[in-house]
Amino acid sequence: MSAGEAATLADLHTVLAVSRALGAERDLDRLLAKIVAAASSLVDAERSTLFVLDRKCGQLWSRVAEGSGEIRVPLGRGIAGAVAASGQPINIPDAYADARFDASQDQRSGFRTRSILCVPLTDHEQAVVGVLQALNKRSGQAFSAHDQEVLLALAAQAGVALVNAQLVQHERERVRLLRELELARTIQRALLPAQLPAVPGWRFAAWAESCEAVGGDYYDAWTRADGAFDIVIGDVSGHGLPAALLMSSARAALRALRLASDELPALAQALNRLLAEDMADDAFMTMVLARCQPDGSIEYVSAGHEPPLVWRAARGDWDALSSTGLPLALLDDARCELARIPPLEPGDVALWYTDGVHEAPGPAGELFGIERLRLVLAEAARRGAGEPQALLAGIVDAVRHWRGGQPPHDDMSLLVAVRE
Repeated sequence: MSAGEAATLADLHTVLAVSRALGAERDLDRLLAKIVAAASSLVDAERSTLFVLDRKCGQLWSRVAEGSGEIRVPLGRGIAGAVAASGQPINIPDAYADARFDASQDQRSGFRTRSILCVPLTDHEQAVVGVLQALNKRSGQAFSAHDQEVLLALAAQAGVALVNAQLVQHERERVRLLRELELARTIQRALLPAQLPAVPGWRFAAWAESCEAVGGDYYDAWTRADGAFDIVIGDVSGHGLPAALLMSSARAALRALRLASDELPALAQALNRLLAEDMADDAFMTMVLARCQPDGSIEYVSAGHEPPLVWRAARGDWDALSSTGLPLALLDDARCELARIPPLEPGDVALWYTDGVHEAPGPAGELFGIERLRLVLAEAARRGAGEPQALLAGIVDAVRHWRGGQPPHDDMSLLVAVRE
């Protein structure tokens, strides 16, 4: 065996040993560091860089770059970009004599690139997933054909290991996100009243469902020293975690504002000013604040939210009610007017709801609608003899049946009050 053959065999044994180590490494950052260190050692380079290909943005970016900070290279530009685009290695003995070489990184770092050996990283289907680049052979000579062969052998193993480690990382991130979302869901559910207070002359029930793990719907309730009972139901634009965070902020702000003033218009306007300062320009919140009085009457302000549905059992019809103001956070100085509902008689029902209920689409795309919600509530009131939980169950069943087994497209909340 010649000296050259012996050197090749030794290098291939080294590549095999490194490949085994790479295959056992599941931490992406440690894996990339090992690949770069192995590349520099195998071809005796002064420094090496591993670029990962992001096909969505058409860029290579350096996950590990010895001796420099992060480098981003458009696909097809420069040496690394050309290798990523073609899938073919490039071996340049004199970097500055090659028109494809971009000297700007040298100018920034003070490093002088002489020779370059750049090879593609490919997955098990031979698709390019990155680039491995070695700079300046320490002997001062150009990288040889043997160096190129060895680095290609390493890159073939490293590319598969990189993809596997990325899959493991993505799965870990997915599991972590699910755990965090479940924690957020638990926290958000804890923000809703565990049970509604008992108030003479009234019976209450509430229900909520998010279309994602967490959502932007919100309801709350509290008793007052004068025997009245306050209700709030709100809906932050959008859904998911951003809406849930805004909802939590609105809930905390409203509870704090109640300590200074409990007049409904003043509360709504003060909350509007706070939210207008904090919310993004394209975000808003609709809300109804209502006060159920001991005599059965109800006062409310509605900030861009649907007013309650009030069913008069004896007459078999509905009160005609309207919204009283703009959604919160649209205008700093928006105002809400106080509306009054005449006393409810025994058996009468008031329902507060968010738009995920009446805007639930059926399989053909038609919305559930407020008129259908009224019909379902009236029928549930007749069947349920005024039991709040039965009323809610009738509405929830009807909406789910309307969706035809499809998951909710928006957060949904219901709060019902029945006069005794």
